[in-house]
Amino acid sequence: MGDLIALLVPEMIGLIITPAAIAGCILLLQSDNAIRNALSFAAAFLFVYTAIGGAALLGGAGDPSATSRTVSHWIGLVIGLLFLAVGLVQLSQRKKLGAEKPKWMVELESATPRRSFLLGLVLANLNPNLFIMLSGMSIIASYGSTWPQALIGTALLLLAAMLDFLIPVGAYLLLGDRARRVLDAAKGWMVGRNKELGVAVFLGFGLLFTIRGLTALL
Repeated sequence: MGDLIALLVPEMIGLIITPAAIAGCILLLQSDNAIRNALSFAAAFLFVYTAIGGAALLGGAGDPSATSRTVSHWIGLVIGLLFLAVGLVQLSQRKKLGAEKPKWMVELESATPRRSFLLGLVLANLNPNLFIMLSGMSIIASYGSTWPQALIGTALLLLAAMLDFLIPVGAYLLLGDRARRVLDAAKGWMVGRNKELGVAVFLGFGLLFTIRGLTALL
């Protein structure tokens, strides 16, 4: 089990580093119905990632013979190359990088719990973490996992994805006004560097997944 967790560490880190999820959650914590809005937003991401994990488990991720490690390595390599391509395209447009607030953030400023959930669904499906979750499930499927191991691995991936929400909400509940000031500063920093953070995520994890895939296949 320890070996499987070690293999999943890059995916877990990738699921934690989600600028859109973190910034969106922080923004909602400054709205009316702050907790309900933030939890509705988080629930949308959890729904999408759970659907991916559940589909993989039902497809045989807990069956030791379900997927070969070669297939898993190819999936990771393809995702890495895709991330690199997206990152390089965004980097080539660096002159257009600015500090304007994305439209989805503007939508969240006046969101209700229902609206927060719907916007969360959209962002979860347009997020690079969708592919990172797929990569993690392919690793679980190719590891030769038993059902308990597959379930634990899937739960760890989902927990990593939810830390983007659990940490800001926990800080908000525990620290009150002090947390609000810190979260506001963090939100401003992330909004101002939204596109740069996106480039960094795509290039960083693109390199990581590409090198890992090539190393395993060659």
